[in-house]
Amino acid sequence: MEIIQLQEVPHDQVIRTDVLIVGGGACGLTIARELIGSGLNVVVAESGLQQETPEHSALNTVDMPDAVRSQARANFNSGLATHWDQDSQPFGVRCRGLGGSTLAWAGKSAAFSEIDYQQREWVTGSGWPISQRELAPFIERAGQILNLGPQVYDSALWELLGTTPAQPSIDPTIFEDCFWQFSRSRENPLDLLRMGSEFANLTAKNVRVLLNATATKINVDTTGTRFESVSFATLSPEIRNVTIHAERCVLSAGAIENARLLLVSNDVHPNGLGNRFDLVGRYLCDHLQAELGYFDTSDAQRMTQRFGFFGLPAGGRTHMYSSGLATSPAIQRTERLLNGAIFFLEERSQEDPVSALGRLLGGKSQSRLQDVMFVARSPVFALKAAGMKALSSGKLPKSVRNQITEAAAALFPNSSVREFRYRGLPHKLDGIVAHAIIEQAPNPENRVVLSDRQDQLGQHLPKVNWSTGFEERHTLLQMGKNFVSEFKKCGLPPPQTSDWLRNGKPDQADMFDVGHTMGTTRMSLSPKEGVVTPDLRIRDIDGLYAAGGSVMPTTGHANPTLMMMSLSIRLADHLKQKGAS
Repeated sequence: MEIIQLQEVPHDQVIRTDVLIVGGGACGLTIARELIGSGLNVVVAESGLQQETPEHSALNTVDMPDAVRSQARANFNSGLATHWDQDSQPFGVRCRGLGGSTLAWAGKSAAFSEIDYQQREWVTGSGWPISQRELAPFIERAGQILNLGPQVYDSALWELLGTTPAQPSIDPTIFEDCFWQFSRSRENPLDLLRMGSEFANLTAKNVRVLLNATATKINVDTTGTRFESVSFATLSPEIRNVTIHAERCVLSAGAIENARLLLVSNDVHPNGLGNRFDLVGRYLCDHLQAELGYFDTSDAQRMTQRFGFFGLPAGGRTHMYSSGLATSPAIQRTERLLNGAIFFLEERSQEDPVSALGRLLGGKSQSRLQDVMFVARSPVFALKAAGMKALSSGKLPKSVRNQITEAAAALFPNSSVREFRYRGLPHKLDGIVAHAIIEQAPNPENRVVLSDRQDQLGQHLPKVNWSTGFEERHTLLQMGKNFVSEFKKCGLPPPQTSDWLRNGKPDQADMFDVGHTMGTTRMSLSPKEGVVTPDLRIRDIDGLYAAGGSVMPTTGHANPTLMMMSLSIRLADHLKQKGAS
């Protein structure tokens, strides 16, 4: 497969293709992958390079004048994305580089529940134009790309695991057992799956990847009804403008960028493309996360046994699932709640010797003597870390590394995922924190518009208007109350609840977006309710499509990559049926 930077294309070469994919993230690369061998020539244009750079990451800047800075948000996101900072991205977590968000994601994957597709009378704007049954085969195919195991995310997993449901049981009319699984790399057993590097290893004569290609405008014919081309600019070593012509184009640059591109392309339609009913950029949403409570070390082992990690052998390898609790459809209807789930994370100790060792080696120790003492008190952790580094160094044969990691995953799933989560390094832990993750109610006033500010390419920044409302706070509070009540009823240790929950004041909760940006070009049956049709075509513009989180009408509580890729595979099948004409 040819992967070059856009500026390497000769100046006199006219770039024409059958399918142009704007954005080389998980969804764009999934569509390109599905089109390999299709007879269609495909160009993937990615704004960044194969890895993130500070220069390209600066293009992710979002204008959000009323943004509220959150320490919890900063702590959560800065540990994943290399060049993310809260000042430039007060909303969202955007990554520019081949693989998109999979350069920084946590690998958690799950499918939507049946209720997420339904029109719920207590959730305005809910309901999908396609059903769970219709999307199911595409979810299976997406799971194969993500190197996942069986697509089971509810209590049926206990039977696959060959065990009885974990005890003590919780009232299923309040909370249901739910699971997430982790997408693991085929190349490095100690890493998450990175779409960019895996895609680059594929053989594809009909696919070409152009890096350093930032889309600046979508061009249509004089009638404004037919897609023609996309204008691009290179960022370095000098700005160069290039136009790529295609029969069909898929916008797969993320919910914020998809909206910005449609809005800024206003030569023929003054309000932007696909925006006849002023819906482009609206219904911007994300998952919301907040801390519910804390379990100290005395209860940590019991909590890990009940809500830990489980290894499921399938297809010659062990797939890792984590356990949590999801609000039941019954309680959602009764208490008029948005969908939500509770997951549990181990908290790293302040005296963690591996972190202390890293500070010493990096010259970042604020108290050198104290960090030396942390390492000296727990030499086994440091030695184990050295062993894990050796395992991931590449010096061991791949077959040996795979055997070691698969055996560890099967025999010690909690320990394996702990080391997997911390990139192969063991850490001393203090306790377990319970977090809520909830969907956001569709709200047309949450939106992306164009800012007067410009980026380094002279393009209007996306300006974000976004806030949470009563529905989210009500859901968070009721989930928290039910969580504490059900733990007491079934005999699980009660958590040390967060102040906002203990005081019954959800407005005081540090609830933040987690980088699962969705909405802005939502899918619908009616043109007055959404921007794209059920086959993801931008309304009123032949040949122009959108993919990714921007087309999702509602968010559920599940991490969205699996769902986004499922919709992308469905779109790829549609493009193959349409052919090159």
